[in-house]
This record gives sequence, structure tokens and C-alpha cells, in this order.
Amino acid sequence: MQPIEIAGQVISLIAVILSFVTYQMKSKKGIMVMLSIATGISCIAYALLGGTVALVLNLVSIVRNICFYHKDKKILSSKAVPIVLALIMGVLSIFTWEGAHSTFFVVGLMLNTLAMGYFGPQKLRMSILLTSSLIMIYNLFIPSIGGTVNEVVAITSSVIGLIRYANVNKADKAAKEEKETPYEALER
Repeated sequence: MQPIEIAGQVISLIAVILSFVTYQMKSKKGIMVMLSIATGISCIAYALLGGTVALVLNLVSIVRNICFYHKDKKILSSKAVPIVLALIMGVLSIFTWEGAHSTFFVVGLMLNTLAMGYFGPQKLRMSILLTSSLIMIYNLFIPSIGGTVNEVVAITSSVIGLIRYANVNKADKAAKEEKETPYEALER
């Protein structure tokens, strides 16, 4: 492994640490800021590892994060913004194509952009199971150790969130049923 590749791997692991911090943020805006910083660091790693498509599309992801951060602004509140961003990613992928393995990253990031724009938290967690799996396959091709670990962490965090959310819903439903009158239970 060349020194530039070692540097790329180390920087990709730093991005993983920053991504982990992202999962700990409490506000959506805080998540977008931390995610943009982690993505910026990932761009440096991909540049050193020769992941051109990932570098360019992650730059668009930073723009996406900024757009979603400022979603309350009139021009950025349009339902078309995620579609436009996904299409930009698709077009740019044509110019940065590395081979068939690029498809995994491109499709994963485009779907992730659409999911972030249109889905609530639970559906977003479900979509991450697919999108992060696709991006992880790309990272295995590059190879990017940090990129692969980052997607494993994203998938694991999503599964934990799905389970935790399902358990909360079950508890809420059980508590609601306990408060029901027999007539309300029959109407269910």
C-alpha cells in the first residue's frame, strides 16, 4: 500500500468517527452540520483512494445537506429539490464513471437523497438498510476501510433505531389499550 493510500485509509477512519458523532446529535440541523463535516472529510479520503465518483457525489451531498438544513427557505422548500439533487448526481456520475462498481455508489446516494427528502425517520432508517448496503459494496471495491466501516455503523444504527422505535410503538399501543373501555376495544 502506497503512503497516499495509507493516508486515505486513515482519513476515512477519521470520517467514521465524525459520522458516529453525527448519530449522537439531537437536532436535525445539528445532524446536517456534522454530516456535512464528515462528508467533507470523506471527500478527502476518496480523493486519496481514487474514488472519483464518490468524491464528486459526496460534494453534491454536502450541497444537499445545506439545502435540507435551510429547508425553511422558500426556494429550498420545494418538493422538487431532492429530485433535482438526485438528477445532478446521476449526470455527474457520467463524467466520473470508474466502472460497473460505480453503479452501487451512484444508486445508493441518489436513493438516499430522495429518502432524506421525502421520508420520515422510520422509513429513512429502513431505506438506509438498502442505500448503505449499496455504498458499502462500492467501498469494498475501492477499497475504503473507513467507508466500509461507516456503512456498517449506519446499517447497525438503523436496525437499532427500527427495533427501538418498534418497541416504543408496542408499549404505546399497550398503554392505549389498557385505557380503552370495553366498547372502544370492540370497535378496534
